[in-house]
Amino acid sequence: MNTDENTDSLTEETPEIPGVDSYKIQVTPFQEIIINEIPSGSIIDIGAGGEGVIAQFGGERITAIDKRQSEIDEAIDKAPDANWMVADALDLPFENEEFDNATSFFSGMYMSHEDKQNVFKEVHRVLPTGGEFWIWDSKIKTIKEGFLIVLTISLPGKERFNTGYGTSITNQDEDIYKKYLNEAGFSIEEIEVKKYWFFIRAKKK
Repeated sequence: MNTDENTDSLTEETPEIPGVDSYKIQVTPFQEIIINEIPSGSIIDIGAGGEGVIAQFGGERITAIDKRQSEIDEAIDKAPDANWMVADALDLPFENEEFDNATSFFSGMYMSHEDKQNVFKEVHRVLPTGGEFWIWDSKIKTIKEGFLIVLTISLPGKERFNTGYGTSITNQDEDIYKKYLNEAGFSIEEIEVKKYWFFIRAKKK
């Protein structure tokens, strides 16, 4: 089991985030995510910039891609051993079956629904049969202009830290991801659903 979560939130209080108007943006209480493992072997991490959570865990096993250099610049010092690359997940610059497994940590929430579908197909292409795709992402259902999930993240051997992921996407959940993953050729092997986020472990058929 990759994630240990006893409660949905560290607190039910919504934090005040500087520069964020809570009348326009739905802000969650702090969500604690404890990651104790990631897939084995070589991993392509989709949308890896910012905090570089998976790259911090996996180091040199991780090919960490992001389409924005600024996001990579923010993350690279936190995970200098990872292989960082500017690349668009809609058109991955890799051969078929080049990686053992794949991850995505709160990056799908920035993609349109059409882009999610196409990215999942690209991830499917670069994995072998039986390769796994581990996804952590937000449950979003809001009438406001946007959504911000705030997290406290714990990784082995590292001091836990706080971060947040905000988007103008206002509707997504685990069922949408399951549908798109199945359409791309994955089977759902494990799913964990919390109030504001979910984890899915999918396998290439």
